[in-house]
Amino acid sequence: MKLMLVGILLLFFSCGKPGATPLVTYNVPTNIYNTYKKELDAVTGEIVSLTGKQLVRFVPNDQNPKYTDSLDAFNDYRSSDNAWILIKENNTQFTDISDGAAGIAYIGTNNSPTGIIVLNFSIPMTWSGHNFHQVVAHEVLHCLGYDHTFGDDYSIMNYNYVYGVSGITTIDRDRLATDFPFSLAVVTTKDLEKLAAFDEREESEKYAYHLMENFGLSESRAQIITRHLTSYKKLGGQRALNDREKDILSQEILGFGFEKGKMALEKYMQGEKESMEGLIILAANKNKTSPEHIKELFGELFLK
Repeated sequence: MKLMLVGILLLFFSCGKPGATPLVTYNVPTNIYNTYKKELDAVTGEIVSLTGKQLVRFVPNDQNPKYTDSLDAFNDYRSSDNAWILIKENNTQFTDISDGAAGIAYIGTNNSPTGIIVLNFSIPMTWSGHNFHQVVAHEVLHCLGYDHTFGDDYSIMNYNYVYGVSGITTIDRDRLATDFPFSLAVVTTKDLEKLAAFDEREESEKYAYHLMENFGLSESRAQIITRHLTSYKKLGGQRALNDREKDILSQEILGFGFEKGKMALEKYMQGEKESMEGLIILAANKNKTSPEHIKELFGELFLK
């Protein structure tokens, strides 16, 4: 219900817009844009939301603004909202940027990205297509809210990997999917379905792991049980399960029908344990785990 409400609000506010627009559109000096268009297009294509919407894009601009330092550029951006990739070409420009930095950006957030990147063309580094791509992608992620990472974190934001990988990494994509479930400009019903599927898959994986860790189930058996429970949970969200559906679910998970289990439980509560113990052994054999684990699993599934 909460997801549906969010979707309705976003769709309402996007009425009349022609289509999804990126969060940030960067102006790029025309000569730089033409030289590195392939790399800029690659960055646009890989920095996307969970639903595949572009979060940034780059457009050529015949201007080539220069500033004494990057803070002046950032203050101009805040007053005009014109995002730029700026180029430092000699040591009289952007004097706050050291010779050890290939680029700088002001770190934003996923809700409030920033729009100033400065590339340091004054340093003795070869600005090959690969190097340009990596620096721009790295700085764009700063603008979207990502700081440097360290150690073994396999991310383009880690100095250990920034030039050693090609584009952003799987870890970077996962973080973008989490922080940008969809573009803020236009949200469609299909976006919401993808988001719901992503959340459902993530929750299913967590629950399957929980079953493996706590009830001694194999990975394949935990996944089967999770799949059954997820299917019936969806159905149960629409209406009450009927007796036949309860029977099928119990049979698939425990190896005996719901009514049979209910009767055995009633007898157990009255002091007659034989029927229930027989069903527990049956369920343990079906799930290839111990009777003790089945008792706990029974409580997990049916007594909450």
